[in-house]
Amino acid sequence: MVPAQYSTFYMTMAAVGATLFGLIFVAISISPETVTAENAPIERQIKATAAYIALLNPLMVSLFALVPYQIIGIAVTILSCIGLINTFAMTLTLRQEAQQGNTKFRNSIFVIVSFFLYGFEAFIAIRLLRYTIEPYWFSFLADTLIFLTLFGIIRAWELIGIRQFHIKNWIESLQSKNKT
Repeated sequence: MVPAQYSTFYMTMAAVGATLFGLIFVAISISPETVTAENAPIERQIKATAAYIALLNPLMVSLFALVPYQIIGIAVTILSCIGLINTFAMTLTLRQEAQQGNTKFRNSIFVIVSFFLYGFEAFIAIRLLRYTIEPYWFSFLADTLIFLTLFGIIRAWELIGIRQFHIKNWIESLQSKNKT
C-alpha cells in the first residue's frame, strides 16, 4: 500500500501522464502514415512505441497507486517488464537496420538509458512486493517515474521531428558570423 504522503504526487503524475499521453496520441493521429504505414521508417516506429510506453508507464503506475489497499509492486513489475521487453525488441530491430554513425550512437544512448530506467524500476518493483516496505522505495519509485516521463517527452520530441539543438551547430554558426 502506498503511504498517504505520496497521494498528491500520484494524483499529479496521473494528470500529467494523461495529458502527455493524450498529446502524443493527437500528434501521431494528425499524420499517422508517418508511423503506422508499412513503409514508415522503422526508426520513427521505434520512437513512437518508446514514447508511448515511457509516457504510459508513469500514468498507469500512478493510477494503480491511487487505488486504496493496492499492492503497487504488482503493477510496477508488469509495467517495468513491458518496458524492458520493448527495449529488448527495439535493440534487436535497430541492430538489423543500417544506420549512420550519429544516428546509431544516439539510438544506442536511448537504448542504454531505457534499459537502465526500466531495469531500476523492476528492481524497485521487487522491493515493493515485500510484506514490509521501507518508505524510501516509494521515493525511488517517484524519482524513476519522473525520469520515465522525461524520457517519454524526449522520445516524443524526436518523433515529432522538431529540430534538435546541437552545440556544434551553434558554435559553427558563431564562427561563420565572426568570419564575415
